[in-house]
Amino acid sequence: MLRSIPRFIWPVAVLLLVIRLALNLGLNPGLEWNYDERRNGRIADNYLAGRGYVSLDPERKQLRPDSFHASFPVFVYIGWSKAGLPHHYLTLLVYAAAAGCYLLGGLYVQRTLRYFGLAAGAAWAGAGLWAISPGVVYYVGAFWWFENITLPLLIMVVYKLLRLHGGRPLRWPDAVVITAAVVVSCLLRGYLLAVYGSLFAVFLLLMLRQAVPAAARRAAWGLGAAVLLLLVVAHVPVLLKNYRQFGAYTLSNQAGFELLQGHNPVAQGRFMFNWDDRTAPFDQYVRAAIPNLDSLNQYQESRARARLARQWVAAHPLAEVQLWAKKTALFFSPENFVADAPRTPWNPFTAVVHLAFFTALALTLFHYRGLRFESRDLLLLLPLLATWIISLVFFVGFRWRFFAEPALLLFPLIVGHRLRQRLALLPPKNS
Repeated sequence: MLRSIPRFIWPVAVLLLVIRLALNLGLNPGLEWNYDERRNGRIADNYLAGRGYVSLDPERKQLRPDSFHASFPVFVYIGWSKAGLPHHYLTLLVYAAAAGCYLLGGLYVQRTLRYFGLAAGAAWAGAGLWAISPGVVYYVGAFWWFENITLPLLIMVVYKLLRLHGGRPLRWPDAVVITAAVVVSCLLRGYLLAVYGSLFAVFLLLMLRQAVPAAARRAAWGLGAAVLLLLVVAHVPVLLKNYRQFGAYTLSNQAGFELLQGHNPVAQGRFMFNWDDRTAPFDQYVRAAIPNLDSLNQYQESRARARLARQWVAAHPLAEVQLWAKKTALFFSPENFVADAPRTPWNPFTAVVHLAFFTALALTLFHYRGLRFESRDLLLLLPLLATWIISLVFFVGFRWRFFAEPALLLFPLIVGHRLRQRLALLPPKNS
């Protein structure tokens, strides 16, 4: 694989890698963790101190059982501390892993475009566009987020499923790589269970409909079964830990909190930074509807919030439809993720990509010059569709829209290639 990379790509890749690492270290000279992982780190510290999986609730001023974010990082931090390793070593390790995945992502963007028929030069140009896109190079990529590891892994998995869908035999190294990438990604970011679940469901359905040898179909279903089995096994420690804490087999308690953020009288369609501010309308609404809120544990509160969200949706169907429209507009807006502010200015690069995507989508939907959707397009667009639906169910989070951005960028390039092919076949005009 590496031998096929043109020589001129290597210095470009090194330059991009240097820029990325310079941003990583320049923006985080203290090698701090992001706010989600600092909370997980404190839980790990409390566990090692014999207090259990707890964190300090700033409102109640007490240590309470906490399973809000993913538990797997907590297990990692506990093991890291038991090994006597400093926290900043882990920061550097994550930066290094993310840098390697950054190069891997660019490589598989190029491979994906080549698979869709683009010439080698155009495919490398597309990989370069992905590598310098705002989210990849700065808004997420310049900071310490596990998305910098999981997005390139998703790009790689989508490519390998595309090739299997196209008839390539499943080799055991690919099966191991796909399974490991999916399991690690879902342990780091729980919402990727929805993305990968829908991706594999569509892949297996396409393999049923595809005219492929029976052995290829069996291999695909065997891969799906292996991924599912290992996902279940990998999450067993999380389920057991949460059962011991709250008496329920859950992956986290976050879903109910976020569901209510997305469905309430003052919902904005995006994350509400003042969601727990007692003087803000949202918290006042929640406390009026759930009077015993402060007496509930985290799991009970999550369920109560989810129930309130469902009640609001049932009572306000028109407002819910309006929220879907607002969330959709926001999802496709040229904003990007920022960790400490409600919104960012519109980015011209993102705006051009989104405009190109909708142009390509319209041309294909209306069959301009014979353009048609291909079955493999669905696999390419699945992460986009899944993250859009996640945004409708909860709210628009530009950190999970990050997983839609490769499809937003690649699809116009692919449709542009198809259109050029069709135009080239047109008979020349009579002089």
